[in-house]
Amino acid sequence: MEKAKEILKLFCEAGLSQRDVASATGCSLGTVSAILARVKGAGVKDPLALDTKELGSIVYPPGKNNGEDKAEPDLPYIDREMKKKGVTLFLLWEEYKEQHPEGFMYTQFCKKYRDYRKENNVYLRKVYKAGERMLVDWAGLTMAYTNEQGKECKAYLFVAVLPASSYLYTESFRDMTLQSWIEAHIHALEYFGGTPHLMVPDNAKTAVVKADYYDPVLNKTYREMANYYGAAIVPARPLAPTDKAPAETGVQIVERRIIAKLRHRQLLSFAEVQEAVKAENEALNRKPFQKLPGSRLSAFLETEKSALMRLPMRRYEFAQWKKAKVNFDYHVSFGKTLFYSVPYQFAGKEVDIRATSSTIEVFCEGERIACHVRSYDTRRRYTTCNEHMPEKHRAVTDWSPQRFISWAAKTGEQTKAYITWLLEQRDHPEQAYKSCAGILRLAGNVPAERMEQAASLALTQNAYSFRHFKTLLETLGEASPSPIRHENLRGPEYYQEESHVE
Repeated sequence: MEKAKEILKLFCEAGLSQRDVASATGCSLGTVSAILARVKGAGVKDPLALDTKELGSIVYPPGKNNGEDKAEPDLPYIDREMKKKGVTLFLLWEEYKEQHPEGFMYTQFCKKYRDYRKENNVYLRKVYKAGERMLVDWAGLTMAYTNEQGKECKAYLFVAVLPASSYLYTESFRDMTLQSWIEAHIHALEYFGGTPHLMVPDNAKTAVVKADYYDPVLNKTYREMANYYGAAIVPARPLAPTDKAPAETGVQIVERRIIAKLRHRQLLSFAEVQEAVKAENEALNRKPFQKLPGSRLSAFLETEKSALMRLPMRRYEFAQWKKAKVNFDYHVSFGKTLFYSVPYQFAGKEVDIRATSSTIEVFCEGERIACHVRSYDTRRRYTTCNEHMPEKHRAVTDWSPQRFISWAAKTGEQTKAYITWLLEQRDHPEQAYKSCAGILRLAGNVPAERMEQAASLALTQNAYSFRHFKTLLETLGEASPSPIRHENLRGPEYYQEESHVE
């Protein structure tokens, strides 16, 4: 009766109009008018002095036949409305009494609802608000299919549940990698046609990097995806399955109604697995509840679809994150052999690399410092932006491959062939040109024959570093030292003359 007391206080003491009282209390104008009319009709001189029981008997007088002819509340409707944000049992009782003034009092109304929930124990443990959260997990069981080579393979099933309506989304994947995990979430949100406010996973590595009861560390890609769709991630507490009980129930349903049902069906490709799972998922959502009216689909359309947030215009693009240290040549590596430049001032610093299928972005302390088109050509190992170079390095960018090839041709064909090969292997201008310049400078200090021989060996051994080539050149010099010539030294011809033999 707190609402009724508040209505009387605002009307009698504050002197507000009925419309203003309705606005201040959140009740309908009809409710305010009915309460005031009944108090006035009871002839009470001081309504504010009434206690809760007296006021209740005036505002909502009990029926004359002990409830035998009272209108029964629509309990399934009340249960669905209770899932909506801001809706309380008292508000629903007031609406019920407006339609049925001779209906049950609030205490009896609440008891009937509690008994209803006990009979339908799927809702007993916790009431979830519509559009509030999506619970996600991988099914524990897998499905088998035969690929094109005749080999038996596994398919893993992702399960997403909207607990307020028990609406399910299931999809099969070839693996349980981070990319599959993110893709599954995107497809689930598109299937639901909106985004919940919370995503509740367990503590798998694709979701949580470091599990902690109070402050878990989330996977950066997963967190970025959730932020893109406007949702927050709240992982279930470790060893607390009740935090996502509907997800556990959903997984059980998928394992029993989809995986087990399809166990005898011969699936000859992964595409067949996807189609079979999709069909069974649709059938499951349309199947009538056993104890409740409607189905998962009807409950979703009635209570939850309108409560979801809108999807963004464009789908989230999967991105991988990696920590790296900038090399002293102001490049960072993504992959084993591909390097991307950053401004030279960041050499030696720790950075974060964000890689999508089309771009490579580099961040330092949250600020983006470089962006490149992603390369997949392992023959072109370095992707360099001239603006990232210091001034002294930019000075050599006007060198051309033809200039080095012409320089090498002055020594010989083997040297020319080696320098040409070296330029083709080393795409990065600074490193390729400096290596070529260093190698060709060596030609001024050794005979052309030894330079040609070293170039031939370097080609055979696929040696593309200056240090390797210099070592080859020095080794050849030790194996065949040049003869020392001087006017005071006797040559071999001197000892071949008979006149000098004693």
